[in-house]
Amino acid sequence: MRLAVIFESSPFDRKGLFNAVHSRIRHLVASGECTVDVYCIHSRDNAFTRYVRKTPRVPFVDSVIVEGITYNILWYRFSIIDHILFSKLHWRPVVFSRFLRKVLPHLYGYDAVIAHSFIGAVAACTAFQEYGTPYFVTWHGSDIHTHPWHNPQLLADTKTVMDNAACNFFVSRALKEHSDLISTSARKEILYNGVSEDFVRYDDVVREKVREKYGLSEDDKVVAFVGNIVQVKNVRSLAPIFDRIASGYSGKLKFWIVGDGKLRNDVERDFHGSEVRFFGNVSAELMPEIMNCIDVLVLPSFNEGLPLVCAEALSCGANVVGSCVGGIPEVIGENNVVPLGDGFVEGIAMRAIQMLNGRVTQRLPQAFDWNLTAAKELSILKS
Repeated sequence: MRLAVIFESSPFDRKGLFNAVHSRIRHLVASGECTVDVYCIHSRDNAFTRYVRKTPRVPFVDSVIVEGITYNILWYRFSIIDHILFSKLHWRPVVFSRFLRKVLPHLYGYDAVIAHSFIGAVAACTAFQEYGTPYFVTWHGSDIHTHPWHNPQLLADTKTVMDNAACNFFVSRALKEHSDLISTSARKEILYNGVSEDFVRYDDVVREKVREKYGLSEDDKVVAFVGNIVQVKNVRSLAPIFDRIASGYSGKLKFWIVGDGKLRNDVERDFHGSEVRFFGNVSAELMPEIMNCIDVLVLPSFNEGLPLVCAEALSCGANVVGSCVGGIPEVIGENNVVPLGDGFVEGIAMRAIQMLNGRVTQRLPQAFDWNLTAAKELSILKS
């Protein structure tokens, strides 16, 4: 079976979506039942748009190889006109639509096209309309639970893409249920993400050395947030949550925030005078070390698809407490989530304190296994 995978992300800044797609591809290839060509849609900014959007400069290359997987880069120019048409007027983008027509030949001649999230799905749907190639879409979160509800055109286009797909995969049960607000006629399946084999709990000797590397003593407990510092992650709640944990736990505590984003300056001001370590973005290679230092991960998000960071933390032996939204309860358990609203800060802090005191045991559910995911995906692709 000859497959094409297409999605928008960046192999130069490998985070949640990229890492999830990369792991899926690796396990599909490892099955020996298919060949996979990968196309990564990536914006190319000029100096002005890079300044406005605060995007990093990246090398302009045709392809990038990550762990033996070749990512063919499909570059498009970020267009101010498209931004106004789409975000402000809720019309279809003109420049990007032309770009999609140009990339169509890349998707010709495959048995199936696998797309991830909206941009990839639109490209796959366009190829289906042109060549009749069946396509399968994996929806990871905000393209279902957030973005369509701010743009009527996007909502209509998402429904069209879902209805024409051979199958829509959702990374959590909650996300699949939410998608019924968009379409009830599309074929849908749950397909959980797995966890990279790099995320394991180190033995005690190695773990102690890693903790020393990051300036931790034997008695220190680390409470951390890991993720993008943006509105949907509810990051402005971190300061009161951390303060409440500090006031209720008698041992030695360290607070870490790992990640970056538009609200970083605001969050730093929230913590003014507090001893909180901001790491900024951390390379994918170092994240298993970071996770092995963390005792309790806090994820207070307003919305989530399936937060892979929760599964990674559990795999490294940390406890995780979070908000009762999206796929978070499916990963960390119903007993370890707190509803948003009155009492949220108190509730999440109290559960974190119980975890710090060693009163909570958590295990990653067996369903979060890349081998199981690849087997199910291949089975549906062949059906």
